[in-house]
Amino acid sequence: MTFAQPRTVRERREYFPRGLVQPEGGYRFSLDSLLLACFARATRGQIGADLGCGCGVVGLGMLLRQPDLRITGVELNPRSVEAAAENAANLNLTDKLTIEGADVALWRPGRVVDFVVANPPYRKLGQGRASRGEDRLTARFEESGTFARFARCAAVALKTRGRFSVVHLPERLPELLAELEGAGLTPKRMRLVHGRADQEARMVLLESVKAAGAGLKVEPPLVLHEGEGRDTRLTGQALAFCPYLACNPKEGE
Repeated sequence: MTFAQPRTVRERREYFPRGLVQPEGGYRFSLDSLLLACFARATRGQIGADLGCGCGVVGLGMLLRQPDLRITGVELNPRSVEAAAENAANLNLTDKLTIEGADVALWRPGRVVDFVVANPPYRKLGQGRASRGEDRLTARFEESGTFARFARCAAVALKTRGRFSVVHLPERLPELLAELEGAGLTPKRMRLVHGRADQEARMVLLESVKAAGAGLKVEPPLVLHEGEGRDTRLTGQALAFCPYLACNPKEGE
């Protein structure tokens, strides 16, 4: 369904993730956030947190799939805080998504939560292509928040057996697993995401559980694209896993 300018709440929800307000010149969310919103598990009536929520896309994506959740978005950047609050209002989800301006290194919830999600900065400072602007630098590189800080914050926020779901780079997987274990979070479920079936994984979706026994389940790989050139398209597997990807059916559009 396509709208030139969605006006009603129903239209804006169907239009999601298109139309979200994002800070001008700042970091733009990508499909990794949409994949995380569909990978994270929560059951009816649960309370959760989205650490480093940006414009609120992960929490909003979860709420549109399961509207009886309640989520607190935690974001350091004031402009992103404003954008997330505006997006929640535009989708009539302000009673479900609360945005707090805070650093994940210091933030603590008023009560323990059932689940935590995070799309943290992927790269250490000095690694990878530099970003233009301070907002993009903070979002892509571990300048203000290392993965260890996200893991520790999640561990403190979660109740026993609570879930922490993240999306990150496969190349950092050994470090991620070690940091999670160090924070008292046991990796329990993992799925590697490939751009194409014959390519190396480009992302990893990882779920850990607080104070759980050992045992990691590796799910089948998720392949995003098939076809070549102008015939490139999302796979049926990708669309079934994350219907939000239908907003961008062809690579490069």
